[in-house]
Amino acid sequence: MAKLELATLLDKYDLIQEKFEELDQKIDNLIEHIPGVQQMLAIKGVGRDTVAGFFAEVGDLQEYSHPRQIIKLAGLSLKENTSGKHKGQTRITKRGGRS
Repeated sequence: MAKLELATLLDKYDLIQEKFEELDQKIDNLIEHIPGVQQMLAIKGVGRDTVAGFFAEVGDLQEYSHPRQIIKLAGLSLKENTSGKHKGQTRITKRGGRS
């Protein structure tokens, strides 16, 4: 009985792996037609899944007239640490919006 269960689990594993490979291929085919994808993929540390997720959330970039609209959509804002003549670093802070 244990051998049968193990064989069944291995078959399920193979099927799931096959489905993941099909999904990867579909993602590759879809994102190659989106303008701006190659530029985003050229950024060090940004991978295909990140870019696909970004475009899935944001949609067509041509719908936005300013980059701040995308930052606002993400629920982020830029904060600069300054005091008097000192100009500090600009950091991203989280405000409401999406989790």
